[in-house]
Amino acid sequence: MANQSQCLEDAPGRWPPGEPSSPELYSEAQRLALEELVAGGRAAFRAFLRREKVPGFLSEPEIQAILQAAAPPAGAEDGAAEPSLSASLDCSSLTYFPEQSDVEPPVLELGWPAFSSGSYRGPTRVEALFQPSFGETIYSCKEAVRRQIRSAREVIAVVMDTFTDIDIFKDLQEACSKRKVSVYILLDRASFPHFLKMCRNLGVDLEQEKLMRVRTISGNTYCTRSGVKIVGKVQEKFILVDGIRVTTGSYSFTWTDGKLSSSNILILSGPAVAHFDLEFRILFARSKPINPKLSSSCKKSGMFNQLVRRTKASSDLMKENFLRMDFFYLRAFVGNMRRKQSFLYASREAKCESNIIMQASPPFTERNVSAVMRPRWSIER
Repeated sequence: MANQSQCLEDAPGRWPPGEPSSPELYSEAQRLALEELVAGGRAAFRAFLRREKVPGFLSEPEIQAILQAAAPPAGAEDGAAEPSLSASLDCSSLTYFPEQSDVEPPVLELGWPAFSSGSYRGPTRVEALFQPSFGETIYSCKEAVRRQIRSAREVIAVVMDTFTDIDIFKDLQEACSKRKVSVYILLDRASFPHFLKMCRNLGVDLEQEKLMRVRTISGNTYCTRSGVKIVGKVQEKFILVDGIRVTTGSYSFTWTDGKLSSSNILILSGPAVAHFDLEFRILFARSKPINPKLSSSCKKSGMFNQLVRRTKASSDLMKENFLRMDFFYLRAFVGNMRRKQSFLYASREAKCESNIIMQASPPFTERNVSAVMRPRWSIER
């Protein structure tokens, strides 16, 4: 596959030098409309569009996603005053703007293929797959991804928006445990709870996976004048195998994409892989570690092994014990009710018998006190 520079050299025309200066790349009216949406909601946003005669540029799903992603500034919940426009434009504060970050990027501690710039990564090959297909299998995208994972020998790097497919995850686990392949997974921060729930359902503790590193990333962050931040989502989808092959496309690692959705992937090898290699390392440097409280909350409470790693046999045994306890409680309750009923009936009979005997007995005197017969209690069961 020819890279971008080769394509431009072979083309009859020349690519325009410098950055494109199209006015559609930035719109002050759209920026102000977005400010109105975040500050006043849908009504204020539509009123601004009508007043300024700006055509609608956001669909209803986009408006909903922006409102959900908008995070208030730090201190807003404590009643902090909202900064004014003049204050936001004032740069004479203690904020500094370094050219380079003063925080060390995370290290690829499990290792990474050593390819120097421009090094040979194998012959250029491109394979396009579509799903559903009409070949040997209709699920060509999922099967192709699983074949790439099984062919890995050194390292697997995954960037995915949503990852809940248990078959692909088990393939990655097998690569770590049996073939000692290092696995890096970068997931969109908003969809990470779904991935964590899948791991819990499978009885997997991410902290115990020695050759697997899972981190989260997010999209671009838009900061408004009021301090509200709108964080975008990650929609990049590719898997890099041994630094020499990459699989990318519209296919996400979910059951619905593997069975129901129409999708496509490209399997690339050769010089084009170097661009994905660099992109993954950039995304990894921007990524954040997962919250240990989320992955170990159940484990610390002592319920993780009981609720998640419970086998079918232990589950059946627990159900049997609960049924046995319910039977014992029910039998004890019925027996207690019967005893109470018998006691009440016997009490009434004994009371009647004692009254009859006391009435037939002579009065107590010093002479016949020893001859008085005491009432006899007879309880029939």
